[in-house]
Amino acid sequence: MTNLPDAPSFVAVVNPISGGGASHQQWPAVAAELDRLGVHNVTVIESQSSEHATQVAAESAASGAITVAVGGDGHVRDVAKGVLTVDGARLGIAAAGRGNDLVRHLGLPSDPVDIARMLVGGQERRIDILNVKRADGSIALAVGNVYVGLDSVATELINKLRWMGPLAYRVAPVLTAIRWKPMRLTLSVDGQSRDLSAHFVVIANSGDYGHGLRMVPTAAVDSGHLDVFIVDGKTSKLRLAQLMAEAKSGAHGDRDDVEILTGQRVELTIDRPLPVHSDGDFLGTSPVTVEVSQQALPILVP
Repeated sequence: MTNLPDAPSFVAVVNPISGGGASHQQWPAVAAELDRLGVHNVTVIESQSSEHATQVAAESAASGAITVAVGGDGHVRDVAKGVLTVDGARLGIAAAGRGNDLVRHLGLPSDPVDIARMLVGGQERRIDILNVKRADGSIALAVGNVYVGLDSVATELINKLRWMGPLAYRVAPVLTAIRWKPMRLTLSVDGQSRDLSAHFVVIANSGDYGHGLRMVPTAAVDSGHLDVFIVDGKTSKLRLAQLMAEAKSGAHGDRDDVEILTGQRVELTIDRPLPVHSDGDFLGTSPVTVEVSQQALPILVP
C-alpha cells in the first residue's frame, strides 16, 4: 500500500526490558498494522537508559515526528520528558509494561491493531504533569503519581522480584507489611502545614498504580490539581490489607482511616530516609516538593 496523503512520521522509542521484553512483541505487531494502513515513515530506536529515552524523544519531537513510547509507566514518563521540550509535540503510547496503569486510566488500547489505528486517527488529549523538586534541588517529572511509605518500600521489592511477573505485585506488599512501621511526616498542601503519622501518602495525578489498583479514586489526569491521599498511621495491618483489596475497585475512598486533600503544591518531609517513588521508579528521599503543570502534555487517544 502506498503512503497515506499527509501521513505523519513516527519515532518509536522502545524500552527493551519493559514487561520482561513484551515491547519486542508489541511494537512489531503495531508496526505491521501501521504498514497495512499505509504508514511507512517509522523509525524504531531502542532506549539504552532513562536518559537516552528522553534524549531521543526530544530529537524526535524536534523533527516534527509523533513520538511513541513503547513500554511501561516509567518509560512513558522518560519519553514524555523529551516530548515536552518541544511545544505542541505529541506523544503516543503503546502499552508494553508490567502495570500499564496510565494506559488503563486513559482508556488507551493495548491491542496492537487498535494502537496503530489510534496513532493514525486518534485525537489529542492534554493531560497534567507533576514537577517534583528533589532534596538536592534537581527537578524530576512524574506523569502518574508520586508516593512514599509502605507502598514505595514495597515497590523497591517489586523491582527486585521482576522475575515473578505480575505476582510480584501481590507478594511484595505482604512481605513489606510484616516489618513495616508507620512514618512521621510534615505535610504542606498549598501552604497549610500539619504533622501526622501515616502508612503511606500518594500525591496523585492519575491515582492508578500497582498493576490495576485505583489507589486514589478521586484523581484524574486533567483535573488541574493534585489529589493527596493519606492512610492514617494508626490503622492496623489487618485493615491495611482490607484497604488494598478495596483499592482494586476504588471502594476505599470513604473509609474513616483515609483522607484526601487537593491543591496545587505539596511539600513533604519524612522522619526517616524512606524511598520516594514516581511512576514505579525510585525518585529520591524527602524532602520533596510537587507542583502540578496543567494540560501540559498532548497524548493521542482513541
